[in-house]
Amino acid sequence: MISQYQKSGDAYLRRLVTRVTNLGRAARLRRQFGEIEQRSVELPRSYREQLAELIGRECDNIAACPDPSQYGNQVDGDVTSNGLDVGFDRAKSDNVQVRMRGLALWIALVYHETRDASAPESQELHRSILRVMRELKVFSSRVENNGNQA
Repeated sequence: MISQYQKSGDAYLRRLVTRVTNLGRAARLRRQFGEIEQRSVELPRSYREQLAELIGRECDNIAACPDPSQYGNQVDGDVTSNGLDVGFDRAKSDNVQVRMRGLALWIALVYHETRDASAPESQELHRSILRVMRELKVFSSRVENNGNQA
């Protein structure tokens, strides 16, 4: 017979493992975010509006996906790469178009993943993602305003 103490101990252990796993994932995403943010800032200004549009499209695609956690996954033989890894690898590309697609995929996936997060570290990452998205959108609207005034 299983005692009540053993059941509560199992639940505690499960919660602890889940918390440690979530902290590790948040730390990894935060570290990757630093590089993603740097690479998005390094883009020539003329590409930032296009990047903002790509991010918007990726967000729409993820929202429409029946299983958003599977979005962007690539299967190569027996190896499956998840969307975040695919986006992060593409974001390091020397080809600007590939880099922008990788940035857009990674930002959209992290936005979606952290959108309803309750953990403080995930909420902080979500705010950082929103800041980058806002900066790209602000730049886009400035280009439109300058184009109308000229």
